[in-house]
Amino acid sequence: MNNSIKYLLDDYQDYLSYSKGLSKNSVEAYRTDLLNLFKENLVTNISSDALNKLIKLISTKEYSPNTKKRKVSVLRQFVKWYNFRENTKTVILEDVTIKSGQRLPETLSITQIEQLINFHDQETFISRRNKAIIDFMYSTGCRVSELCDVKIADIDFDEDYIQLTGKGSKQRIVPIGSKLKINLLSYLDLKLVKDISNSPFLFISRTDNPLERTAIFRIIKSTALKTSTTLNIHPHTLRHSAATHMLEAGCDLRTLQEYLGHSSVSTTQIYTKLTKEFLNEVFNESHPRA
Repeated sequence: MNNSIKYLLDDYQDYLSYSKGLSKNSVEAYRTDLLNLFKENLVTNISSDALNKLIKLISTKEYSPNTKKRKVSVLRQFVKWYNFRENTKTVILEDVTIKSGQRLPETLSITQIEQLINFHDQETFISRRNKAIIDFMYSTGCRVSELCDVKIADIDFDEDYIQLTGKGSKQRIVPIGSKLKINLLSYLDLKLVKDISNSPFLFISRTDNPLERTAIFRIIKSTALKTSTTLNIHPHTLRHSAATHMLEAGCDLRTLQEYLGHSSVSTTQIYTKLTKEFLNEVFNESHPRA
């Protein structure tokens, strides 16, 4: 890849960060997608011909339908910025239809969630922290990036709510459940004693540094293995499970959208497919005319 494209991607990264206000993780994902697309497919210039060939290549690759759609979308957003930057419609992309493949997220049962949380005891700082992390992710339905960014000052134990900062720096208020409150207070008792640096972040490492996303993945994965959970779970599984359990218990879609921090209710609607499966299962097991 030539230097002019690399410099262009640097400018685009600045635009996403400072003009669009996207999170660090989102900006990095956009840049990585574009960098890999241009490198793997030997794109040497930004032109209609080169990028339309790239879109056709994407459509023939053995990606999942959703991955194809994401890559094409990333490319279209980049071209929109590029044309605006050049103050002319220099690059025109052809329309390519890619069929959607909507894979339903895997979820855990309430019993399995309880097993994950209760696996950790209250004896050490690490076990209290890990217990609180798993409970926090399920009880608030937060994203892993939101968990890493939570500060102690974001929690109001008097009013029982937490302020989360989501995608695009959007903030939302999420209630603290009674069980999560107990686990958080128990963890904070030891954190205040251990944390000589007085870190403002809620969840910290052994060395008093803020926890990174990879650390959260390891905690969830290792706990799942130790409790013999058969699903290949990750932090987002807890978010999916929370959303599904709330819908099954009667939560309306608009409230769930606010709870999850989705900008569009259409994103939240994927969970209605899960609850339909649940209803079908219950119907088939219990209705005399099933």
